[in-house]
Amino acid sequence: MKKLILLIAVLCMISISYAQVLTLTDVPADVSKVFVKSHPKVTLVEWTKAGDNFKANYTEDSTYRSATYSSKGKITETEKQISVTALPSAAIKYLNENFSDGYAKKTLQIKSVKGKVTYSVNIKDVVLLFDSNGKYIKPTI
Repeated sequence: MKKLILLIAVLCMISISYAQVLTLTDVPADVSKVFVKSHPKVTLVEWTKAGDNFKANYTEDSTYRSATYSSKGKITETEKQISVTALPSAAIKYLNENFSDGYAKKTLQIKSVKGKVTYSVNIKDVVLLFDSNGKYIKPTI
């Protein structure tokens, strides 16, 4: 099981490394217009491209966030960095039972365009996913 989780974490890191960092001129006008309209106070944005989607990484209200858009400017997903204590209690319980000596490096709340919420916790170089109720989502290959 540990080898499986490690394999998934490595694959995630590799896929992230293939994301292209873009300049604003590389981002379709429809995408950048939607972002600027939604986030008028954000002045520093790092754009990346993964597949056909464009992802804006930025800080707003002192919180790391990201928004993923289709090439037509339709938002598909948002991410917001949260504290571990903001996780559902079932997720906190899982972390305490399985990673009591670990420190969460990054904890994100991920929301799909349809409103589905999941949580991602990067701990001990492993990325764990939880559903909206805090139930651990086992990776599938």
